[in-house]
Amino acid sequence: MARHRALLIGASDYEMRGVPPLPFIPADLARLGSVLEHRGFDDVQVLAGREGGKQVSANYVNARVAGFLRRARPGDTLLILLSGHGVHAKGRDYLVPEDIDEDTHPFESGCVAIDWREHLDETPAEHVVFLIDACREGIEQDSMGVASVKQWSRQKISAALRRKVAYVYACSPGQYALFVRPHDSPPSPVAGVRGGDSFSIFSRSVSDVIAAHSGAAALPLGRFQDAVQDRMTELHRGYHKSGQPQFLRVVTDIPSDSFLFLPSPSGWSGRVREPSAVIPDPSTAGGGAAAAAYERSGMGVETGTRRPASRRTYPQHGVRLGRRVFLALTLLGLLGVAAWAAATYNGNAKGGDAKSNRPGAETSLTPSSSGARPSSTKSQKEKVSSGSGETSESSISALPDCTPSAAHLTLRSLHNAYGPDDTPTLLVTAKNITGRDCKVDLGPKKTVLTLTPANSADVYWSSADCPKGSGSRLFLAPAHGDVTYTVTWDRKPSAPKCGTTPETDAGFGTFLAEATAPGFGKVQTSFVLSNS
Repeated sequence: MARHRALLIGASDYEMRGVPPLPFIPADLARLGSVLEHRGFDDVQVLAGREGGKQVSANYVNARVAGFLRRARPGDTLLILLSGHGVHAKGRDYLVPEDIDEDTHPFESGCVAIDWREHLDETPAEHVVFLIDACREGIEQDSMGVASVKQWSRQKISAALRRKVAYVYACSPGQYALFVRPHDSPPSPVAGVRGGDSFSIFSRSVSDVIAAHSGAAALPLGRFQDAVQDRMTELHRGYHKSGQPQFLRVVTDIPSDSFLFLPSPSGWSGRVREPSAVIPDPSTAGGGAAAAAYERSGMGVETGTRRPASRRTYPQHGVRLGRRVFLALTLLGLLGVAAWAAATYNGNAKGGDAKSNRPGAETSLTPSSSGARPSSTKSQKEKVSSGSGETSESSISALPDCTPSAAHLTLRSLHNAYGPDDTPTLLVTAKNITGRDCKVDLGPKKTVLTLTPANSADVYWSSADCPKGSGSRLFLAPAHGDVTYTVTWDRKPSAPKCGTTPETDAGFGTFLAEATAPGFGKVQTSFVLSNS
């Protein structure tokens, strides 16, 4: 029988100069372990602090992870949390063990490489999820003598493993995974947190989301990611942490909407969730109110519940049915109007350059409900889905630029895999986290999108190779809203300055997509071109 098993490893008792201890980690792991047990995990191992004063060494971590993967059964889902200081060097990510010595050279040679690909190849587990809470604030990276220890990388794993393994990073490249110290005091109470608590914002958010999630419904990986991001942002702002909130990063080819991160309700052993593991004790001052507020918030992962049948009287049912019929007729009328408008104004949308032999991609704009608009003239291939009034080019140009502290840039593939007749579609989203509108240039020259086969280091297609017009496209990112730029790829290669390319398509395999924008760094995702 398939099981859900967890291995939680924490390195906290550091003694090397420049690497401060992280005393809150054992409590973080104990909290998460308790939540997972109550949420239906069959086996939870918490390894934070060893008996007899032994330190959590690199050999210890490697042995525990390798053994955990080896002992899995077919169909198992494994969760592995690594918490501690982390560094990035020479294209690889590392967990810093407790026994690291300042004379270790090169420094990363004494660390734990976040890479167990041989063991992952051999494990019979169906899915393995790594939670990496190891790019922390407080570590003096530049004093360690490690070259280019600036950001965490994208895991280079085989196409087969990408459909089996998910890496969930606590922060994006160039960010630190922040934590709350015992003396940190928020200006106002934060729901679900007691005064004097110390914790990692990421690990605490994971625990809180799982504890708050209804046991009556499964939790897909994609919704888990969104809920953890929301909770991290809430804690960051509640404690007035400096800079922008850390941005969760997931690297995987596992279909995030269908992969169930937690045991499904039918797989439960009958244990009842006890949110008191992470929610304040109601008996404490303010604890009950905070707990109630946190439970009501639901973290965005609760599913709707049906009304009891006893409340459904026949008269109410008739009224609801009448309303549904009216709404359906109204919707049909609107669709008819939309179809007429599309035929009247966009009748040539698939002609002209839609049939061009130029390798490239089609684009469209998907604004938020507040109505973002492009500043440049819309091409026939560009669609605006908002029904609000048009925003002029001059009004967008006058807005301040979206800075990394004001907006997040994300990239995702519409689907994790595309068959031979499917069109790969990528979504570049700028999310404004402030209360003021700003503008962002998502044009193909400013926000450069590249596609690279996973088994190659050479870029196969780039949006900057053959852009239309100036390649600059300004969009309005509304306050507390977002704007999404959609790119569809014809599977053809590109060449600089619209040069001639072979009349071939990309074939099959995993492709890595990367978007770069001035000031925002890199955002990445992947997708698979399958042969069936």
